[in-house]
Parts: sequence; structure tokens; C-alpha cells
Amino acid sequence: MLVTDHSRSMLAGDVQPDRLTAAKAAARTFLDRIPARVRVGVVTYSDTPDAVHAPSQNHDDAAAVIQGQQADGATATGEALQTAADTITQDRRNGHRAPAAIVLLSDGKTTAGRDPVQVAETARRLKIPIYTVSLGTRAATVPNPGYGPPLAAAPDPQTLARIAEASGGQAFTARDEQELSAVYKALGSQLSTKKQHREITAGFAIAGSLLLLGAATASVRWGGVLP
Repeated sequence: MLVTDHSRSMLAGDVQPDRLTAAKAAARTFLDRIPARVRVGVVTYSDTPDAVHAPSQNHDDAAAVIQGQQADGATATGEALQTAADTITQDRRNGHRAPAAIVLLSDGKTTAGRDPVQVAETARRLKIPIYTVSLGTRAATVPNPGYGPPLAAAPDPQTLARIAEASGGQAFTARDEQELSAVYKALGSQLSTKKQHREITAGFAIAGSLLLLGAATASVRWGGVLP
């Protein structure tokens, strides 16, 4: 599940041409990188989660949801993560839930809804790691909707790191579009790799038998010289 923040702070131009445009392009990179067989879902949010696309192999549909975002509103990261986790747990085939992970891109502090770290702790119990990407630089600002001085729009990598740690995932930071693209490329490759556990007991048994056979042969060979 891709969870993407499109709150007002995503208007900041510290990541060219602006944070939201760079985030859309990076998400497209992720979708191009990940194999077609991997199902991808999307949750977009600001004040609340406002678009949900269930996991699907149709990556173009996921891209369309991401491209439709407009920067505005507050930052309800906890609500968005909860929606993503609920979507994953409800997505079952033959009664079983497939292995899943959440990739969260955000640039600001949570300003609405539930605590995202608590949601991350629940995600860990559900075996849903969250990979967080903190976007932007500390000196960033956005236009003031009240026509006053620009408003500070520093990212919050500390909270995003806590979310990743609490869920068993990993935290990343990106200060420009190149770093963001590199992170998404890496995640696209990492999350499509399947770890396999192979049965090696038989191999050890065969090796053990060969060692025993070797020991027995040596015993016979040297046994003739013993009294």
C-alpha cells in the first residue's frame, strides 16, 4: 500500500518543482520498478483519507489515484495508516492474507486524527511493516492562505522514524527529487523480492551419512593393524 500525504505543506518548493509534483513522479517510478505481478494499493490523505484504491495488479489505476491529488488541508497520518492497514487485512484470497507492507510518504507533523505511532504498533502485530519517507528540508515554507508571511513547512523525520521502528519497517529521508526517486526505486526492488525458506534437513542427513561412511571405511582400513 502506497500512503501519500497531500496536505498544504506539499506546496513547498524546496523539492523542485514542488513537493507534491515530485512525490507523484517518484510514485510513478515505484510503480514502474515493481513487477507487474505485485498488487499495489493506494491511500491518499490530508485532513482525512480521501481516496482508497484496493491492492490490484493494475498499476495504472494506482497511478491515476496518485496523480489526482491536490495539495491542501491538514495532516492525518494516523488515520491514513489505519485505513491502509484495514484495507490490507480485508484483502484475503482463499481465506488467507498475502504478505504486505506500507510505504508512507509525508512531509509534516501529524495535525489531525489518531497517533500514527500507535497505529504502527498495531501494524507490527499484524506483520505489516511500514517504510517511511520524510520529504523536504527544514527551511521550507508555503504561502500563507491569509496573505501574511509564509508559513514554515519543515518535515518531521523524527516521527516518521518512530513509525517505521514501531512497525518493524525502515525510515528514509529525501531532500530533493533525485533522492526521492532513488528511495522509491530501492523500495520498488526491495518489496518485490520474495524470501524463500528451503528445506535443508535432507542435505544435512546426506552429508552426515557420507561422514559416517567415511569414518567406517577408515576404521576398517586401519582396524587390521590393531591387536
